[in-house]
Amino acid sequence: MSEARPLSRRMPRGPRDTRTWYRDVDPMSQVDPALVGFVAARAGHGVLDVGCGLGGYSRALADRGFEVRAFDVVEEYVEAARGLGVRAERYDGRRLPVGDACVDTVILLEVLEHLEDPGALLREARRVARRNVLVSVPNCSQSFAPAPIEFTHMLELDHRQFFTAGSLRALLEGAFDGCEVIESHPVDETIAHLILPRALMSLYVRLRRAGVIRPRFFEHLLAEAHVAGGPRP
Repeated sequence: MSEARPLSRRMPRGPRDTRTWYRDVDPMSQVDPALVGFVAARAGHGVLDVGCGLGGYSRALADRGFEVRAFDVVEEYVEAARGLGVRAERYDGRRLPVGDACVDTVILLEVLEHLEDPGALLREARRVARRNVLVSVPNCSQSFAPAPIEFTHMLELDHRQFFTAGSLRALLEGAFDGCEVIESHPVDETIAHLILPRALMSLYVRLRRAGVIRPRFFEHLLAEAHVAGGPRP
């Protein structure tokens, strides 16, 4: 699984609640090309985007030739996704209104951290997926102590889960027949882009590619969970 690259995105300011936070932003401005690439490299042709939000990822995947269907619990987000041409529906957050093993891949991008019981949604995702389930969540594996530093994403008002690589792996292994978890989106590289002058940034990139410099801190966890009997990429 290749390492995703960081992306700077313009966001509203203030405390976050994901049921209202994204209402006034451009749906496509929230799409991280690295996450699209992660899904595109791992997903089957048919994709179910659960917790689709404004529908930007569904649209981006459809533009790559995937057959995408999307669900969210917020009606305004479903309407925004439909405005992008996405086949989106509102659901109750419990049972997906589709049949067993009806789709190749289920994607849960920045969803599980908002749930009181993420295992319930993972079991539902397994029910409907033939091949695999792809997940991204904020990474709580690292500590910046003694510096009082925290990712702004961790300050969302409706975060319920705070995953480390180990805890995410344990959760997925409890619901699936195997999984792979990696740390992604190196924070070190993002900071370097912000503070280094161009000449030093070029040197940093060369040293990074040569393996002389290795990132220590990562913003996201990406995971692929396998469904028994499904094809492996």
